[in-house]
Amino acid sequence: MQKALQSSGSSFRAYELARNGVQPLIEKVWGYCEVNGIAAKTVTLKVKYSDFTQITRSKTGPAPLASIAELERTMDLLLPSIFPVRKGIRLLGVTLASLVLKMPAEQPQLSLAF
Repeated sequence: MQKALQSSGSSFRAYELARNGVQPLIEKVWGYCEVNGIAAKTVTLKVKYSDFTQITRSKTGPAPLASIAELERTMDLLLPSIFPVRKGIRLLGVTLASLVLKMPAEQPQLSLAF
């Protein structure tokens, strides 16, 4: 499981602030997966409110995410589901789970001349 959290010094209620706040988290977890040759099937959004209650929203796809754009699209499906908010948002988190090793692109086998 790979996750990233970002806390704001104060709470906020606007979708645009949440979307802008979650982008660096998307980039961080995607970068970790790229460097380590792994991919994820499950994306989870964690939200902690100003009263310290928290919720999560997740989506699991049939295949591992193929690109950061696909991760962003998944987050764009999850994030609106928490709006409008009655309490301010204090912390956002992104977790990738159901991790699998990426298969390297097949390279042709070299033949030896005898």
